[in-house]
Amino acid sequence: MDITKEREDIEEINHFSHENHTLKLVNSEMIVNAALDNRGGGVIGCYACHKPISSRGFAYGCIQCGHFMHKACAQLPLTINLPSLYEHPLTLFNFGPTTFKSWFCDVCCSLNQFKGFCYNYGKPEDNINFNACIDCCVVEIARKEEADAMKKETRMKVKHEGHPQHTLTLQLKPAAFLCDACNSKDEGLFYICENCGFWIHKTCASLAPTIHLPHHPDHPLILVYSLPEKFYKFAYYCEFCKIYIRRYDWLYHCENCRYFSHIKCALNANAGTPSTPGDGPSTSIADEEVDNLLQFPMSNAFTDPLKLLHSGMIAPDDDDDQKTMVNHWSHCHPLILQANMSGCSSDRLEVCRGCVRPLSLPYYSCKSDGCSFTLHKYCAELPLKLEHQLHPAHSLYLEFRQGSYYACHGCLSYGNNFFYNCQTCKFYLCLSCAFLPKSIKHKSHKHPLIQVIDPEPLCKACNKWSDGMSYDCKACNFILGMECATRLPNSISHRYCKGHKIPLMYPPIMDHPEDFFCDICETEMHPKFPMYYCQKCKNSFHPGCISQFDYYENMVFESFGS
Repeated sequence: MDITKEREDIEEINHFSHENHTLKLVNSEMIVNAALDNRGGGVIGCYACHKPISSRGFAYGCIQCGHFMHKACAQLPLTINLPSLYEHPLTLFNFGPTTFKSWFCDVCCSLNQFKGFCYNYGKPEDNINFNACIDCCVVEIARKEEADAMKKETRMKVKHEGHPQHTLTLQLKPAAFLCDACNSKDEGLFYICENCGFWIHKTCASLAPTIHLPHHPDHPLILVYSLPEKFYKFAYYCEFCKIYIRRYDWLYHCENCRYFSHIKCALNANAGTPSTPGDGPSTSIADEEVDNLLQFPMSNAFTDPLKLLHSGMIAPDDDDDQKTMVNHWSHCHPLILQANMSGCSSDRLEVCRGCVRPLSLPYYSCKSDGCSFTLHKYCAELPLKLEHQLHPAHSLYLEFRQGSYYACHGCLSYGNNFFYNCQTCKFYLCLSCAFLPKSIKHKSHKHPLIQVIDPEPLCKACNKWSDGMSYDCKACNFILGMECATRLPNSISHRYCKGHKIPLMYPPIMDHPEDFFCDICETEMHPKFPMYYCQKCKNSFHPGCISQFDYYENMVFESFGS
């Protein structure tokens, strides 16, 4: 604290340390010129404390005599009364005219080998001489002023918007308690309501009404002392610590974007202090592998991982060693390879009997009369045994269930096609789930997501529980169901928005203070979950309403010949 802060800058003063001339307020240019003219280019020191005078700012000085002092040193009080230092008043003493070559500070025990000033009490008849250096006294003066101001503040009852029903009183002694503003137990001075159990830190009582965060650059965050009533309908979580926002939490928020943060989390984030356990890098995957992960969402629903896995690996007509006819374990007739479009003209959509996805070259087909069995070449060459991270206890074996169906433990869909299974555990995976990537990158999260099957995970995108496969970041407790992670395309067409696609939007959706309602199911939508939203038409849709998952996509409803 600057003890002379409130004093006005007087242009010219008389000072007891230089009685021959007055001291004038000089600027940095005059100080530099004096150093060049009188000191041979050296640094000018303060006569009182012997510390250098900065070439920036102002000081008091007599240029004629080369007598300069900091403004603060020139304005030191001549007498101070500090019982915390000494029982008697101390007088500002000038060692300049004396013959002493050094003197000793009785407070900090430092030996000062210069003239200058100190505060002194002397009684020669009793052999008493007490010296205190300027620095020690200035610190004590600042403490005394702060304590006096605080005592004055404690005698005042203050009103605060965060507790409008009663006045608050400042307590002088610091204490550790659970602050009703920031919900932390940091020790410090505090305000207390003498009528009820309301306590807040002194620092929390003087929070800035608005702050700007780089995490939310488009709008300022406004301080509120409780969750606004209009947001009571849905659950909201702090953007940093991910903890549930209670109705009476003090918050920094952006109403338009439904952006909420506990006050301490926001201030820590503004200071560069991590507030979230997952703020650091994820350690699940090596950095060099992250760049090779598939990025979701894709332009289309990712329903055919086998095709992507083998695209570019199988050329239709450049392999002389391709077998034109094979006997496959899944079918009783020989299968003939179709490597080009000749003889493949059919108006109906044909699907592979292995993965139940549209046929693409090259594929095998059965040309026996009355039998329309078809199989992608890569489906015909699938490994009969598979080790999979979702079922590490046992190997999975390829099977073809004809005449009955299975239920996939990954996507929960039914199928009567090829699938991998563990007979011991009755664990089944359709081909699409069996060959989904083990790790992915997703637009909604900063870390890679790992494929898991957790007991009843709650998806962070649709807020639904599922027994099936999901993608998980353990460090952040972030999880996406398989459908939300891989099946939602980046944009989608709908008759409500003719001529353009509807993009998949992730919160916050900027500058949309109104509530969202799904144009299909007509229910209000949680604004903190992903949605398909058309800014042009102002249409919004639940992902599950506009892009419904087909739980029978692995079923073939057709009789195949034997």
